[in-house]
Amino acid sequence: MDLYYFDLTDNGTAYQDTEGTDLPSLESAENEALRALLEIVRGRIPDGTFREVALHVHDDSREPLFVVKLTFEVIRNRSAVDAIGGRLMASSI
Repeated sequence: MDLYYFDLTDNGTAYQDTEGTDLPSLESAENEALRALLEIVRGRIPDGTFREVALHVHDDSREPLFVVKLTFEVIRNRSAVDAIGGRLMASSI
């Protein structure tokens, strides 16, 4: 078993994993990162029109192994902007 660390970044705010998780393989760490990230974002609608959540995974050497990232973005087309009262948001340009 190897110790893997899953550091979370949520819209630019970093949360360091100080405990780590024992897993049998890199593939297990990838699966755990996917499962954990989906659990983190489940049921949480992004504030506004954009949210990016990522897990940066590394081992004891602190060497980055991989990143799993989810990006939520609302991009409104012109007719949708008109339908919500004519407000043009930066993400619709």
